[in-house]
Amino acid sequence: MKVFKTILGALFFVASFYVFSYDFVKSAKVDLNSDGKIDSISLSISQDGMKYTLSINDSKVEGKFEDGECDGFVVFDIDTSDKYKEVAVHTPGSSDDDVYAFYFYDGKSIQKMGELSRWPEIKCNGIVYVNDWMGFWQKTEKYILDKQSRKFVKTPQEFYFVGIEATVKESFPIYKTRDFKEVVANLKEKSKILIVLCEPNSQDFQKNRYLVKSETNLLGWCEEKTLLEKVSNLPLAD
Repeated sequence: MKVFKTILGALFFVASFYVFSYDFVKSAKVDLNSDGKIDSISLSISQDGMKYTLSINDSKVEGKFEDGECDGFVVFDIDTSDKYKEVAVHTPGSSDDDVYAFYFYDGKSIQKMGELSRWPEIKCNGIVYVNDWMGFWQKTEKYILDKQSRKFVKTPQEFYFVGIEATVKESFPIYKTRDFKEVVANLKEKSKILIVLCEPNSQDFQKNRYLVKSETNLLGWCEEKTLLEKVSNLPLAD
C-alpha cells in the first residue's frame, strides 16, 4: 500500500495544475526578424475591448476576439534557431479562458500564425505545450511550429495523461474495453483509484472515457459521468 501511495503521489505531482503568466504591454521595441533594425510594435484597442490593431513599423493588421477583451501583447521567441520573434496578442477571455493570437513580421508585412487557447509554455525550440483545464485534471497539447508555413501543427494524441488519485464513494464497474461490455472489476467503496488517462469525447464531456487503475492493480474503463457521480476527492474546478 505504501508503494501504491508513493506512485500516486508522484503522478499527482506531475499532473498538478500550472498557469503560465506573462506581462502584457501595449508597445515595445524589438528586432523581430534579425535584420539588425529595431522594430516599433504598438497595439491599439477598440472601445469595447474586443477589436485591436497591431502595428509594426508601417504595417498594420486588425484582429478581433470573440470572447473577452484584449489586454495587450507579449513577444516570444518560439524557435531560437530561426530568425523570427513572434508577437502574441492576448485576451484573458470572459472566464479566464485565455486566447493568444500569434503574428510574425517578415520585414514588410505582419502575418498571422494562428491562435492558441489557455496557457502556452514556450520551449524556444519550436515546440509549444498548451495546458487546458478539463474540470478536474489538466490536458496537455503539443504544437510544433512548422518552419515553412510558420503555422502551429498539433501533435495528434488518442489519449491524454491524467494521473489523478481519487476515492470510490459508491461501488461501480470498470470495463475491459471502451465499448463497456465486459466487466473487469467492481471497484470497492472507499478504495483508492488512479485515473490514468482519458479519451475525450468532442461532443459530450460526460462521455469522456477514462482508464482507471484499481487498488488491486487492475485496469478498466469508465465514463466521466460515472466518475463525477461515484468518486470523491476529485479536484473539481470550472
